[in-house]
Amino acid sequence: MRRSFVLGIACCLGGSAVLAADPKIDAAIKAFAAVEADPAKVAIYCQMSKAAEEAGDDESKQTAAEAKIDGYIKQLGPEFEKGWNAGGDLPEDSPDNQAFDAALEKLDDKCPD
Repeated sequence: MRRSFVLGIACCLGGSAVLAADPKIDAAIKAFAAVEADPAKVAIYCQMSKAAEEAGDDESKQTAAEAKIDGYIKQLGPEFEKGWNAGGDLPEDSPDNQAFDAALEKLDDKCPD
């Protein structure tokens, strides 16, 4: 009983080391954290994020932005690219998806508004 209580508290506090059940997602989270620790890569990620945001839901803008975004992903490295691609098939309400999203949100928080 005490162990579940402690685990529950740890989850609520949102520790910085969120582990995923799927090793691919765990590797993705580590890749995102590595980008977060490198100011030059954070700048590239923020440019990528801005390009995706500017494209929005407009299909023609999305098509034009794809090559640009792919270029940014390549600059962020193969680990980031594998991690980025690992999140595509996750069930929306799964713990792995929640951990994946939390890691990306933490990275997004490094970008200027």
